[in-house]
Amino acid sequence: MSSTKRKQNNIALTILLITLIIIISCVLSFFTVSFYVRNKEEDRKEYTASQITSAVIERMNYENLSEISPSNISKYYEIPKDTIKDCSMYISARSDNFTEIACFRLASEDKQEQLMAVINDYIAEKTKTYKSIRDNAYSMINTSRTDIKYPYVFVAITSDSEAAINAFESIVSVNSDSVLS
Repeated sequence: MSSTKRKQNNIALTILLITLIIIISCVLSFFTVSFYVRNKEEDRKEYTASQITSAVIERMNYENLSEISPSNISKYYEIPKDTIKDCSMYISARSDNFTEIACFRLASEDKQEQLMAVINDYIAEKTKTYKSIRDNAYSMINTSRTDIKYPYVFVAITSDSEAAINAFESIVSVNSDSVLS
């Protein structure tokens, strides 16, 4: 074999090996990235609204709250159809306590404004109702808080609404170490 032919074979072999290395690198990179993305998605747990409200109630040591069935929440909040995927609500079972905790899971991000309008209307109506009737109920409603951590919207009408919101945020936080049962 001539020296020229041997050089051509070596060049062809080198090109083949480099191409093979590039293909293997691409395949390994693809699997690494897809594994990373899949693990990140698993880190973002999708909790039910009931899990969130129950965890907040437990963390806040609220007592004497009754769960409202999802089908009966429409008696409190007039939520348009297809606005939410899931909901949970607890209200005080005692007549002298006006605590309410609610969590809604939005059907999509573009439904957020609709739901917030419904929540604001509900709180405004409660404020108007209790303004002249009961001072402690009125003050509790005035300290109510709403928080959004998509896809969840959390409503706290309590004497310690800020602490309830903090509990909610720690539960749904991606970096949270909390585990819901």
